[in-house]
Amino acid sequence: MPMSFAEAVPVDLFREGTFKWRLLIRSLQETAWLQIDDQLETYRETKAELLESRFDECLVTEPGSESAAAEVLELVRAALAAQGREVAVDESLHPIDAAGRLIQEDLILMERQAHGWVMTAGSICFPTRWDPVSKIGQSMDTIHDPVPQYQDMVGSLVNRFFDRMQPGSLVWRPNWSLVDDPALRLDPVHRDMQVGGPEDPGAGLWLRVERQTLRRLEEHPDAICFTIRVHRWPIAEVVDDLVGTPFADELAAMPPDIADYKNIEDVRVELGRWLDPGRNG
Repeated sequence: MPMSFAEAVPVDLFREGTFKWRLLIRSLQETAWLQIDDQLETYRETKAELLESRFDECLVTEPGSESAAAEVLELVRAALAAQGREVAVDESLHPIDAAGRLIQEDLILMERQAHGWVMTAGSICFPTRWDPVSKIGQSMDTIHDPVPQYQDMVGSLVNRFFDRMQPGSLVWRPNWSLVDDPALRLDPVHRDMQVGGPEDPGAGLWLRVERQTLRRLEEHPDAICFTIRVHRWPIAEVVDDLVGTPFADELAAMPPDIADYKNIEDVRVELGRWLDPGRNG
């Protein structure tokens, strides 16, 4: 069975008051770095199929990224071995590719360069409506250019946080979306497609949560490994987890440009009323 909402996101995901982008950073023990459940083989098989049919859209690398990526591969192998999972590695692959094939998470390598933290490698089979090919070699600020109000709300904070992470430090944060497609991979074509508003907002909508971790490498301290584990649940199945939380408040407080970016402008008011029938808007 997939992880439950409470297992995957054991924190308060939503916030009351004025909406803003938040880091929501929390420390993480090394033993909890990767989330492995009984869907591991399903994720691995799906990755293998995507890498067979759409390799250049899933695996992106910059020359010179191999060394730091090799450290990521060894960390992944050690994490799996600690759970009694010995794995065979294809040494002919770029290390970020080899590592990504072993786990449920997508992997991104960010390296500090003269113009900031730059994406130098990624095994990204399950993006949420973004294109890895257009992001490789780009700085953190450029990667987030399409995100409304990112720079004003958290841009400098993110860069400072990356700079201040100590070698070996490990943290995580959650990120959520509402989608109408349960697929693990959501291609950029979905970027401008608003989630529809069914008569019953609880039907046909999925809560998609990314559990993201950041790990400053020790052998390559100018590199950070960023992992993304995708979870998704039908809204109707997690309604008990959402009722009584500030989810409806956050939907209502979201600025229209951000709601439009998240593709939920057409459904967020109805969904909020569905979750909290006493709401006026």
